[in-house]
Amino acid sequence: MKKVMLLVFAVVAMIGAVEAADLTLKWAFNTSAVFPGKSFGAGHQGPFTVWDIDGDGVNEIIWGTRRGDSKREWCIKADGKTLKWVYPPIASDPLPGDPIGQPSLVDVNNDGKYEVCFAGRTGSLYVIKGDGTALWTWANPVAGQTMLGAPQAYDVDGDGFVEFFMADNGGFVHRVDHTGKLVWTSFQTGKANEGHVTISDVDRDGEYEVTWASQDFNLYCISAATGAEKWRFNSGANMQTNANSVVDVNKDGEYEVLIWNDNGQVYAVSFFGTEVWRLDLPRPAFVRLRQPIGDVNGDGSYDMPIMSEDALYLYDIGGAAPVKKWEINLTKWSAEGKFGGAKAIASGWSAYHLIADINGDDKQEILWLAPFPIVTDANGNLLAYYYNPNVQDGARQENGAWWGDVDKDGKSEWIAELNGKSHPQTQVYCLTMGGKFPAKAWWTEYEHSAYPADYQNAQSWLLLKGGYSAADWFPMPEVLLPAIAAMLGVALLSRKK
Repeated sequence: MKKVMLLVFAVVAMIGAVEAADLTLKWAFNTSAVFPGKSFGAGHQGPFTVWDIDGDGVNEIIWGTRRGDSKREWCIKADGKTLKWVYPPIASDPLPGDPIGQPSLVDVNNDGKYEVCFAGRTGSLYVIKGDGTALWTWANPVAGQTMLGAPQAYDVDGDGFVEFFMADNGGFVHRVDHTGKLVWTSFQTGKANEGHVTISDVDRDGEYEVTWASQDFNLYCISAATGAEKWRFNSGANMQTNANSVVDVNKDGEYEVLIWNDNGQVYAVSFFGTEVWRLDLPRPAFVRLRQPIGDVNGDGSYDMPIMSEDALYLYDIGGAAPVKKWEINLTKWSAEGKFGGAKAIASGWSAYHLIADINGDDKQEILWLAPFPIVTDANGNLLAYYYNPNVQDGARQENGAWWGDVDKDGKSEWIAELNGKSHPQTQVYCLTMGGKFPAKAWWTEYEHSAYPADYQNAQSWLLLKGGYSAADWFPMPEVLLPAIAAMLGVALLSRKK
């Protein structure tokens, strides 16, 4: 009898564990329900930034929308119910273009408060205060040019104030100071620069560089001080709206730049502009937007989960050459009924995936949007998904996502805006698997993490530290420590040349 009872308890415990592992809805926020007579659809590449932007002790959720009566930046409380502000205010005209790009958090005037910074198809860089009013706006001198991606800001000249670097579709890169004045404009590339730049000391010479992937096939590296070209690398194919990551991917003590292109190729490029290795996907389907990195399976080597136009992959990229770990055919999974009849698809325009421990099992999961939320484990097994009849399936995902503890209840949440089958059905969803927080994570947001650098450095659960808000530069410890010292007002620590 005792053995039977133990077996019953074990079965009940197993059932409870399965139920707890479901991806469940915590709340949903419908932008179209806020203002009578207005209809707001999804944003596009304008994912969420979460921060207590007004200093009231409660997080805010900030993101951009572009469909319907939109083209505005939204700010709501972490409860998913309370609207704080929209920019521009609803009584004013909307932005002149789509606010494409995750908002960055930047203390622009060194007053101890962070501003929200965004750009996009507006033709301008907007710096917004915590109450939703403008601090200043910089208009691109190249009229009508879009500036996609999260604004990149870092103090590259040591004057104690940040400088902004913005790439545009006219083929230029601009440096703007902390007051909104233009410092320099670079040479013009052959085609549009749709992906945002990365600011880093890529060659570790004590001066900063700016790198970006252009549609003219080239990865460019220029001086942050002057805008002069240092080198370029031809990837052989279009790089449209693609970011680039600066990281010591093979742990050799030097930085590599990671890029990907429309030929289904990923490159690691050396700090002086030569090929370190090239990854060729099994089929040349294009790879765009953002591909995260992190040690997914815990073997001590960096991995890259990739969403191409036709499949999901996991590659180990930390060795001398990339090694394929697995591949997922979402069309096949859909046909097999894994998603209850909903149609999941891989798309190069849906590369919004994250790497985090969402279910609290102390292992890393990959959080995909294809276009509805899908969770796989480190071995490529399906763990959970979320779908309802209002959500558009069988199409690309329109906007990126965020993972963390948004409401500070000790549980991790996944926030995603899911395109509806009509604009009024588009909503922001807060989903959970009941996992604890803090929990280890490598890549928590579309642009890795929009948290300020000093906050990132203090979080032991965040395994990959960015050099600034929404940064694609991941400093090595001996580079990171002087940056921390500078932010704390301590004399810079010298590093070995």
